[in-house]
Amino acid sequence: MKLKLFSAMTALFAFTSCMQMEPPEPVDFVTEVKPLLETRCLECHQHQYVCAGLNLETRKLAMKGGRSGAVIIPGSPHQSLLYKVLLLGHESPVAMPPTPEGMEQEGAQLLHDWIQQGATWPENTRLVPPQEWTKKHS
Repeated sequence: MKLKLFSAMTALFAFTSCMQMEPPEPVDFVTEVKPLLETRCLECHQHQYVCAGLNLETRKLAMKGGRSGAVIIPGSPHQSLLYKVLLLGHESPVAMPPTPEGMEQEGAQLLHDWIQQGATWPENTRLVPPQEWTKKHS
């Protein structure tokens, strides 16, 4: 019995080792990340409020970070505070967004993949806080 189990585990390991994991699709900042950050983060992290010293309106400001330092480490989502705070439960005082439902899993995965892929952010692309949206934007 142990030999059969060992053989089955060995075969499974060999199969999964040979499988090629497809990399995630490239994340587009303008069509995917920008709307997510605008709707889930910019209510608090923009020029009118700058919660925790963090303004996410421009690439330069976002890369500068806030009171806790850099929040986006291109290529390293698990070292990026922007991603790490999404993984905290709502009972944590630093969990973001600070709502009981938190960030949707798809949104968190999107930010993970974007950061993992280098956190590309077109230089002249500014995020617009919800407070400044016009009917045309929404």
